[in-house]
Amino acid sequence: MKYIICSDIHGSRNALVGLEEIKKRENARLIICAGDFCPHGDMEALATDFLTVMGNCDRYYSYERLVPRTTARPAFDGRNVVVTHGDRYSWQDFELSAGDVFISGHTHVPLLEKTRTGIILFNPGSASRPRSAAGATYGMMDDDGITLLAFPSSRVLAKLSFQP
Repeated sequence: MKYIICSDIHGSRNALVGLEEIKKRENARLIICAGDFCPHGDMEALATDFLTVMGNCDRYYSYERLVPRTTARPAFDGRNVVVTHGDRYSWQDFELSAGDVFISGHTHVPLLEKTRTGIILFNPGSASRPRSAAGATYGMMDDDGITLLAFPSSRVLAKLSFQP
C-alpha cells in the first residue's frame, strides 16, 4: 500500500495536479492532505482518492464533496495513523504507541522524526507555500516507511523506516 501525503496546498491547482500525477506514477492508493486544501474552481473534482482534514484556513471555503473533519484515521496495514492539521491537536492528544504515525501540517515546514517512545511524527511541509530551506515538499508512506520528497522533482530529502 502507498499513500501520497501533503499539506497546506492553499488552493494551488498546480500543486494538486502535480500531486495527482505523482499519485498515478507511483500507483498510490490515496492522497492524504493534512489540512488547508482551500479548494476553488474545479479543484474538488480534480482530487480523486483524496482524504483531507480541516485546516485553519479551510473554514473560509465551501466544500461540496470533500467534507473535511478535524482528524482522520486512515487504515494502513494495521498501523495506527492519525491525521490532523496541527493547529488544534498535537500527537500527545492521542493514544499512540511505538510504530504509530502522527501526520500534521500547519507550519509549512517539513518534519520527519521518531519520538523517544517510537511514535513517528510527520509534517510533509507544503507543495505550494514552503517556509523552509527545503523548498516545496510532500511525502510518501509505503510498506517500508515514510519518505520526505522535494516537490515536484520527487528527490528524496529524508526517509524513516518502519523497521526498528
